[in-house]
Amino acid sequence: METKKPSLKLALIGVCGVLAILLSCVLIFKIDVIIALTVSIVYVGILGRFNGVTLSGLIEGMQKGVSEALVGLLFFPLVGAIIGSWIIGGTIPALVYYGLNVLNPRFFLITSFLICSMLSLLIGTSWGTVGTVGLAIVGVAISSNLSIPIGVVAGSIISGAWFGDKMSPISDSPVLSATSAETDVYNHIRGMAYTTIPAFLISTVIFGIINFFYAGNATLNYDAIYPIQETLAANFKINILVFLPPVVLVVLCVMRTHAFISLLGAITAGAFCSVAVQGNSLMDTMSAIMNGVHMETAIAEVNTLVNRGGMNSMMSSMFLCLVAVCMGGTLTKTQFLHVIIENVAKYLRSNVALVFTTMVSCVLSNMMFADNYLSMILNGNLYRDLYDQRGLDRSMLSRTIEETATMTVPMIPWTPAAAFLTGTLGVTVAQYTPYCVLNFVSPVVGLLSAATGIGLLYVNGAKKKSRA
Repeated sequence: METKKPSLKLALIGVCGVLAILLSCVLIFKIDVIIALTVSIVYVGILGRFNGVTLSGLIEGMQKGVSEALVGLLFFPLVGAIIGSWIIGGTIPALVYYGLNVLNPRFFLITSFLICSMLSLLIGTSWGTVGTVGLAIVGVAISSNLSIPIGVVAGSIISGAWFGDKMSPISDSPVLSATSAETDVYNHIRGMAYTTIPAFLISTVIFGIINFFYAGNATLNYDAIYPIQETLAANFKINILVFLPPVVLVVLCVMRTHAFISLLGAITAGAFCSVAVQGNSLMDTMSAIMNGVHMETAIAEVNTLVNRGGMNSMMSSMFLCLVAVCMGGTLTKTQFLHVIIENVAKYLRSNVALVFTTMVSCVLSNMMFADNYLSMILNGNLYRDLYDQRGLDRSMLSRTIEETATMTVPMIPWTPAAAFLTGTLGVTVAQYTPYCVLNFVSPVVGLLSAATGIGLLYVNGAKKKSRA
């Protein structure tokens, strides 16, 4: 039986069936998303038989999907390794230690936003930033005479934390976005800079304006900060040498060294700091790189900071991505997505329409699946061909996915991210959502870029007249 192009009806049954399986498994039956994806692959395979797709053809489609995503998949263990080496080497503890020193009551929201932005950019995790520096900032705000509503403070923390989650080359979100769009992670980050930097500056100004109305004669209670700093200083040697790893990473990135080499260089620098500065054995350092750091202190916030990282910590995320790209491969082989894209393309006659549709699709996916990782993979598979047809660089697709799938997930109450934020910061989603300024501004700037043609990226950097 030869493979033929499916009808639109069969294609819709295939894709909508996958969505129904994922929704029911994840939201109703509370089944792990990996099992849900596996069931979806079986469902697509069965439907594919009506289209002449054999089992060997289905496996071939999955193999192709994995081979195309292999480079992105290999980033996951490297990200875990760099976090482990930077913790045991004292880099991440030092960043938190000095970051807490620059809080200023007259510019509290701006400094909160900037501290969380820079820390998350360097350590590559929004949750880690919120659970450490973010929690400390909330503690300072509550115990001080600031008169700034806690929801506003939480909004500045979340905006900063998600900035780094979006832009850091060692964060899993950029890696996954780039993988889903089949582009290089550095190409993806360079593409995001066109919209993210303006959004960052706008957000800084907005937080400054908000702070102006609330600051007054505010003072800070440093009693909430000192215990964290003292515990970090007691367990790590904090000096200028521990900043070698981020310097190495930045230098290698500026030199446009291959991402693998950049991450390996940063991991090596972290291991050097662990042995030469912290006095750890090589065996303990290698264990941290593989399994993460395990340390108990009297301060819960410090424990949250240091007890993570390692290659093994990223295996579940890597496996989720692996199964997701396998499902994408089956949808590609059966041509279900291809047929739907052909029909959707008839109504997307401009760049702004394409970008807007991608954004809406990502938000709806987040709401349906309560998982931005799955949203990234599905939307990357769905829209790649449409962006190619318009001559847009794949980084435009990955940028659009990042601006919505990543940035909106903390504002959807039933997602794990929202549950973590409310539990950690002690605020409701309704309290902090209006003040997640960067999370709102990023997609708006992305739409304006598509509408005006400013910052639009085409294949091979070719300058073309915007078809917005």
